[in-house]
Amino acid sequence: MLEKQEKAALAARIRDYLARETEIEIGLLQAEIFVEFLAEEVGYVFYNQGLKDAHAAILRRLEDAAGDIDVLEKPRRR
Repeated sequence: MLEKQEKAALAARIRDYLARETEIEIGLLQAEIFVEFLAEEVGYVFYNQGLKDAHAAILRRLEDAAGDIDVLEKPRRR
């Protein structure tokens, strides 16, 4: 769930955008309701993409670490 200040800031940006781009003016309450709607209806898409990005970043780090470990291996004595 969004923090109160985050929701208010997003609502203000939506109000500004709508007024500028579509010449539609809405109230702060309407904008906050719209922010909640967006969070519930499409927020998961961004959340899931963030998880995929984090997963890919972790895998890259693990591959780097595996390469570092390979360098540390000692050769077999005969």
